[in-house]
Amino acid sequence: MSNERAAEARQGLFDSVAGKAKEVAGAATGKDDLVEEGQLQQAEAKKRKEAVAADAVADAKREEATREMRVADRDGVQQKAAAHAQARREESAVERDRASEHAVAAGEAARMEAAGRKAAEEDAEALAESRLREAADLAKDATCTEKVTAAEKLRLERAAAAAQSRAAQLRADTEK
Repeated sequence: MSNERAAEARQGLFDSVAGKAKEVAGAATGKDDLVEEGQLQQAEAKKRKEAVAADAVADAKREEATREMRVADRDGVQQKAAAHAQARREESAVERDRASEHAVAAGEAARMEAAGRKAAEEDAEALAESRLREAADLAKDATCTEKVTAAEKLRLERAAAAAQSRAAQLRADTEK
């Protein structure tokens, strides 16, 4: 609890006790205006207590949103790194496979007539293109993960801002 919030809580307790004392004194002496003043002071103390509680809840929500945002950022970075690493591995494997398949196709082509050679190279190229498309799809998935993480971060920032705004409104209402 911050010093300011502790001071608010002490002031609220003091106002509550003082208000009750005025109310009792007014009732005992028959002074309705003193009773009313005591009740008003108690109501003000209650509002101050509610504002301090709402402020504490808003702080807790803000801290939780910040933690969630950090976790989401960290998870997004890890997912992005993993997706990029997987895409690089797939691209490397595709390139190795492509080179290997080209070598095989070249050997086959040397043993076959011109028509047979062309078919083997087309098969190898089609397989290599398929693997490259798979690698591109993995890269797209990584980009999608980044967008989802950014949207979640924005949602959490907005939730924290709304909680702060509510706390400020409650403080303003209390000060009135």
